[in-house]
Amino acid sequence: MKHCHLRILLLLLVGSVTLQAHHAMEFIELESYNTSPQGAFVFHLHHDYMVEDRNQPTLDHWELTPGLSYGITDQLMFDVHGHFAKFGNGHLLPDHNTKFLPLGPSPFIEAMAFALQYQITQDAPIGLGFSLLYEEPMNRSIELLGGERVFAATLIVNKSFSGNQSLLLNLSAEIDGDESGYRYGLGFRSPLTPDAHGIAAGVELLGDFEGDVSILPGIYFPLGMQDIVFKTGLEFNREGASRSNLTLMYRF
Repeated sequence: MKHCHLRILLLLLVGSVTLQAHHAMEFIELESYNTSPQGAFVFHLHHDYMVEDRNQPTLDHWELTPGLSYGITDQLMFDVHGHFAKFGNGHLLPDHNTKFLPLGPSPFIEAMAFALQYQITQDAPIGLGFSLLYEEPMNRSIELLGGERVFAATLIVNKSFSGNQSLLLNLSAEIDGDESGYRYGLGFRSPLTPDAHGIAAGVELLGDFEGDVSILPGIYFPLGMQDIVFKTGLEFNREGASRSNLTLMYRF
């Protein structure tokens, strides 16, 4: 169902220019192969600040994203998260882009998202999995931004190495209203100390099939115990866009 269903999963799956993998376990943006064990929860909180054009501050926006994941089985995980966001005037529909000068509208709940992630293989040389996501825009998002329902899917291919290193590939497709998009992501992470479960660093290469490419280096800190992890990174796009990310995850 992975590469054989690549066409189907790629129609549903890959891509969005804006969609973010907020329930990623190991990386920042990429969907990780690992899921939460059966009966276990993961609370995750993310803050993203996006600069879409360094010469147009009205296009800046930030998002605060709290979420909760639950292991239905050892292979199947459910996730729900919301986007509480602040947008500059440059993102608003023409009928509204002069209504909130100069700072744009106050922060609001942009959307709620629901996702399922499944491990196809276990204890195999190559880990295969996929995730499916549905995102429902809130009324304020529809009114001010023209927000639409999003359906997305991601094919996940993972190769683990000794010492807790991993190489990860995502292939994704997304339907956003009447538009569809396709993206890919490639990431590598490795511990920075002899402790395989200690501080780690990684780099993620993110792009679409039309030439858009960005790089996201990150660092991941366990906070006293393996169940609490702090992650942070900076993403840079060759067109001049950038993003900062702060993530806190607690497994219980």
